[in-house]
Amino acid sequence: MLEWAQDLKIAGTDLYLDSRSPRADCFISHAHSDHLGVHARTICTPATAAFAEHRVGPLASVTRLEYDHSYRFNGDTELCLVPAGHVVGSAMLHVSRPEGSLVYTGDFKLRESLTVELARPPRADVLVMESTYGQPLFRFPPWKSVAAQLVDLVEGAFRAGRQPIVLGYSLGKAQEITRLLTDAGFVVALHGAVHSMAEIHRTLGVELGAYRRYAFEDFHGPKALDLRERGVLVAPPNCARAAFCTRFENPCRIVMTGWALLKNAIYRHGVEHALPLSDHADFDELMELIQLVQPKKIFSHHGYREFADILCARGLDAELARPDEQLSLFD
Repeated sequence: MLEWAQDLKIAGTDLYLDSRSPRADCFISHAHSDHLGVHARTICTPATAAFAEHRVGPLASVTRLEYDHSYRFNGDTELCLVPAGHVVGSAMLHVSRPEGSLVYTGDFKLRESLTVELARPPRADVLVMESTYGQPLFRFPPWKSVAAQLVDLVEGAFRAGRQPIVLGYSLGKAQEITRLLTDAGFVVALHGAVHSMAEIHRTLGVELGAYRRYAFEDFHGPKALDLRERGVLVAPPNCARAAFCTRFENPCRIVMTGWALLKNAIYRHGVEHALPLSDHADFDELMELIQLVQPKKIFSHHGYREFADILCARGLDAELARPDEQLSLFD
């Protein structure tokens, strides 16, 4: 039911999956840049459409599907979206055709979070799944323990007179971080890219607590606020080595990423601390997903090539979804 035609697509249809190249019809699982393209017709959730249009401008034609509502596509194909648990609006695609059923996960996680609806993967004959953390070394600790570490690091930075700056991707991760910090009682200021995404979350009814947009004069110069009054900065990871962070005399930079489990994480990201908070499934969740979906055939993509070999060694029928699959470090 899956084929490779310069991108992933559903066999027997013209429906592509998360293609970045222009297509006549394409399902977009969520609005992160490595899954986002501009197409003649886009199929996605209303929330994903809102984020996508903020990033790439008005979409030519959008079929906005709510979760759990069936949609007839080109006659003999039925589509249904279910929550993927990755970021707000993220969806798995369930496809039903005369020859069987397929689930395409996009990026997903099964763990609970403060800002995203819990994933609800359905059963299917074929599973097309991401494998970003498809190695046994990637097993994330409970998010509450990571949140407690974050609070301790921020409090320690304040006590030492250092500016705490917490780094996470502007859509999804940064909003989860914002909620963790506001729940802990901290004042929070958001980098412009993070703030624009937070405002869309607010319009969608996602509670993030009290936050404000970063203003230079609040943090630097004669009108700068007291350290605790100006609060914690939340910014995208690419700011770690930029003037946004380095203009502070002694910043305390904390990145939140699943790659924090790697020994060189702080050097890779240019930070003082790395904490393992991810919006992707860890290895155990990848295996749990397979148990939930109960597929006869598995295709892995968007991650470690070796994951398919691991599944085959466990007696599962698995292979790469495309021959030139490469590891993505996007998180």
